[in-house]
Formats: sequence, C-alpha cells, structure tokens
Amino acid sequence: MRTSPPSPRRNVPRGGRLLAALAGLLAAALAWAPTAAAAPHPAAADRAAPAPAAGPAPVSGERGPDAVSPVLAPGDPIYSGGARCTLGFNVTDGDDVFLLTAGHCTAAGGYWYADPAETVPVGPAVLSSFPGNDYGLVRYADPGLASRGGYTAASPYVGERVHTVTPWTGVRSGTVTGLNVTVSYGGGVVYGLIRTSICVGGPVSGAPLFGSDGRALGIGVGGSSSCATGGTTFFQPLPEALAATGLSLY
Repeated sequence: MRTSPPSPRRNVPRGGRLLAALAGLLAAALAWAPTAAAAPHPAAADRAAPAPAAGPAPVSGERGPDAVSPVLAPGDPIYSGGARCTLGFNVTDGDDVFLLTAGHCTAAGGYWYADPAETVPVGPAVLSSFPGNDYGLVRYADPGLASRGGYTAASPYVGERVHTVTPWTGVRSGTVTGLNVTVSYGGGVVYGLIRTSICVGGPVSGAPLFGSDGRALGIGVGGSSSCATGGTTFFQPLPEALAATGLSLY
C-alpha cells in the first residue's frame, strides 16, 4: 500500500552506470576455508540523519549523496525517516519493479525517497527478511525511476576480486575471504554471508557487490567502520535473495 503519492513518470533512457567502471578487473582463485565472524551493528552509521552537505567526489560516474538522478541505479542513496541506505540492485517479477537493499534497512523505514529531504518519492517497503537473512524490497511507485542494469546474478568464490560502491565513499575493492559466514549484529544472527577484505570506511547497508564483467554478487549488510587496520565487509548473496523472492534482475 502506498503511503505517499508517486512522482510523475519520467521518459528517460535507462542503463547501468557501473559496468564501465568495473569492467576489465581480474579475479584470482584461492582455496576456500569456511569461517565464522562477528561484525559491529551494520545500521549504526546508516541510520545517521541526512548525509553531510559536502559528500565525497563522484567516482567513475557514481553520484554523491545529495544528488538526485532521474533514474536510480546500483550504488545510489535512498532515505527514510532519517535512515540512509544504498540501492543494491533493481529487480522485477515481470510486472512490478523493485529495488533490493538490506533487510535491516527496509525494516527501519516504511516509505523510501531518493533525496535526504524526502521530496522525491521512490516507493513503499514491501518485504524485510532479517535476521536469518538480510535483504528487503521497496516497490517503485513509478517504474520509470528504475534503471536497467544489464548485470548477471552470480555466486562468488574465495579469492575473487570484487568491488562495491556507495554514495558516501565511492568505489572500493578487495577480495572474497569467506563464504557461508555467520555473523551476529543488530539483535539477530544472519547466516550464509559473503565475507570480503573490502574496507569501505562508511555506511555499506544495501550496497551492491560486483565481480568482473557485470557479475552481480551480493548486497552489503555491514562491516568495519575504520580502515586503519584493514577492512572486513559482509554481503548477503544475491542469488539467494532472488531465489527466495522469485524475482530477477531488471
């Protein structure tokens, strides 16, 4: 049920804006050893009030936290009642279009917007899977706001070179260091996460995880907030979320 009127439909071209930035980056394979780890509460930084007026400079087409684009793509900011998260991927059931983000984000906000002043409506949260998993859906009130990505859902392997992007920090890179990781945060336990060496140094909730050649791998759920001693960031596997919801990448 919509709790705010949709914005007028925009007739604008759609397209993924991160493929060019991430293309050509190589992956390396290492042996996998399952690991369990604990992480700080992932929503602590994400639920800070609206983003600062001066955000980091855009990286490879990624826009800063205060910009509002006519279409929303992976790595763009979303806001609800003071909470701020990142759009992971746009998905569809063939009729409606949704954005996929972290479940602890959609559990915290009922209606989401594309700007910190909450004047550009995106749509209502319609699913929150947290704890156990950590993914959630926001249905676009205007499907014209959703960009088509051209990504392919895939599963990562340990040692793979991976990348994420947020409005607050731009593009960050690292490697996959563990699979099927169990993490306790936010008052619950989440299973089957991807652990990476990416150091974001800022809010990561909902951020997309990419491999090479447009491989879409996961959704950010939390990690280290400081890069002084290296980085650890955790991601909900994307194929699991798509299979559970019956959706596909848009």
